[in-house]
Amino acid sequence: DHRSQLDWALATLRDAGHEAEGAIRAGEVEATLRAYQEEQGIDLLVMGAYGHSRIRHLLVGSTTTEMLRKTRIPVLLLR
Repeated sequence: DHRSQLDWALATLRDAGHEAEGAIRAGEVEATLRAYQEEQGIDLLVMGAYGHSRIRHLLVGSTTTEMLRKTRIPVLLLR
């Protein structure tokens, strides 16, 4: 299912005239995203974000928050 969703997203971007690459990787989300960004020489990170309850955020944290804290490139956050 993930592969078909990625293929749809890439096709949509390419049909709109954008250059797009994608990959599915296993691992800890933040560390895996950061490693992929460094490997590919990505210079802008675009992320979607959505709200969680304060209790969930305190217990589990937020991938978005960690990416914002640790990335060294510009981030465009869509909510």
